[in-house]
Amino acid sequence: MQTPMQTPMQTPRSHTSHTTWIAVADDSRARIFQSRSDEPLRELEDLMQPQSRPGDHERHADAKGHYGSAGIGGSGSPGHHGTIHGAGHSAEPRTSTDDKLEGQFARQLAQRLEGARREGAYEHLILIAAPRFLGRVRAQLSPQVTKRLAHTIAKDLSKLSVTDIESRLQAQALLAPAQPGSQ
Repeated sequence: MQTPMQTPMQTPRSHTSHTTWIAVADDSRARIFQSRSDEPLRELEDLMQPQSRPGDHERHADAKGHYGSAGIGGSGSPGHHGTIHGAGHSAEPRTSTDDKLEGQFARQLAQRLEGARREGAYEHLILIAAPRFLGRVRAQLSPQVTKRLAHTIAKDLSKLSVTDIESRLQAQALLAPAQPGSQ
């Protein structure tokens, strides 16, 4: 039992206290970041789907991380809007192989998050992924990982810098700003 004179730092605690993992992913890449209380966001891992075809990552999203007309089926040129039916010129249709690889990668990411949970690496999890892939990953998460899921964002931010990801999370009040001098 903690006495009134003890500070939380003096109380024995697991190293996961105040540790949040942030998984930022699309269908071919997953980046895992760690946030601890007052420390800056730190990238721990950058996982790539090994069977993805060259250019898959770029084909599905533009430089801002938007799954726009080129990824849906439109021509991608100004003034043209994507179509759900794939009538555009630059999009390659998704195949059953694409779906299978995406499902495998979602499973691999979920397994990595489960392993880290078992190791006590994090207390809370924020999952940020392209909308379709977010659904696939969530479906693969164990009940124990789901209990630690603090927030999800259905957006592809996988190409952004650590600083940009951290800024977006702080703007949404999902991360506290790092204290000056902490690193």
